[in-house]
Amino acid sequence: MVVTELVQAERGCWDAFVQASPHGLPQHLSGWQDVLSKTYGYDTCYLVAWRAANGHGPAIAGVMPLFLVQSPLVGRTAMTMPGGLCAEDETTAAALLDKAREVARRARAKRLVLHDTRQAWPGGLATSCEHESWLVDVRPGQEAVWQGLDRNIRRQVRMAQRNGLTHVVDRSAAKLDDFYQVLSRFTHQSGTPVFGRSFLENTVAVFAQGFNIVMVYHEQQPIGGYFQLEMGNTNYGVWGATLHAYLELRPVYLAYWEILADTMAQGLYWLDMGRSPAGSNASKYKGQWATRSVPIYQQTLALGAGAATSVVQQANADARFRSVRQVWPRLPFALAQFLGPRLRRHVPFA
Repeated sequence: MVVTELVQAERGCWDAFVQASPHGLPQHLSGWQDVLSKTYGYDTCYLVAWRAANGHGPAIAGVMPLFLVQSPLVGRTAMTMPGGLCAEDETTAAALLDKAREVARRARAKRLVLHDTRQAWPGGLATSCEHESWLVDVRPGQEAVWQGLDRNIRRQVRMAQRNGLTHVVDRSAAKLDDFYQVLSRFTHQSGTPVFGRSFLENTVAVFAQGFNIVMVYHEQQPIGGYFQLEMGNTNYGVWGATLHAYLELRPVYLAYWEILADTMAQGLYWLDMGRSPAGSNASKYKGQWATRSVPIYQQTLALGAGAATSVVQQANADARFRSVRQVWPRLPFALAQFLGPRLRRHVPFA
């Protein structure tokens, strides 16, 4: 097993491996290396594990999209994209982790983090499971999926329609401004700094053929927005937001039904509803729609003195972080818009 750093000529092989792997996620794709570099100027180290293939040269057995981020809260971290590493087996994962440790130590990082991994890999990593995602099987078709929903959910969807809510499915980025407007307002109200618009623009530019945005409107005013990435036979929820003031109009119900309908219209098999804190109201709500849940892990290896707590746990325990969450909704919106992207460069993926 040999582990090397990805070069431009190997990107096609990297993406083909991710797309063919049962463990592959859109966040494993090589294009994110460009998004991170263009948006934040991060140093990236995308690692590739190669195995010998019978007479056909080496073949990819695993990948690890790694980057380095400096945070005033938790110091320098070597972190994967959400999804962690993607490997055929534990032997390959161990080889990638060994190389990642070497990269992280050379960069003087305090820790190595497998962020939002869907597999808990062995190797001496501190592991926590604080989040989950929900999957909806849409293979039965629109009528069967609709009838399979709880009666109350169907009633809420109809109520949203009677309330005059409308929706648009966008694959051209024509609704990017509307989506960012809703996301910015939602994160401000929730006490979370929003990432810069350039991050979203770069994501859309890199994945121009693989994204969709579902927007919900009330009297032509955008009140809900959901951003998905498509890969293989699955539509993956990435970011979503709804304005608090309009929740009684049931925009979330309409949005999720239209996301499901679009997933089926595209001939996909599954909707992955995206990460939520396990046991939270958001997760319980998604569970009403879904077929099954998938645990999401944070795995951390401390490279110096101190416990290998997850970055999330360490940040939540920091008084400065808690202060930001408390003060943020009270900031003028324009100031929050200015400061948010500057803070989020230190924590690109919450």
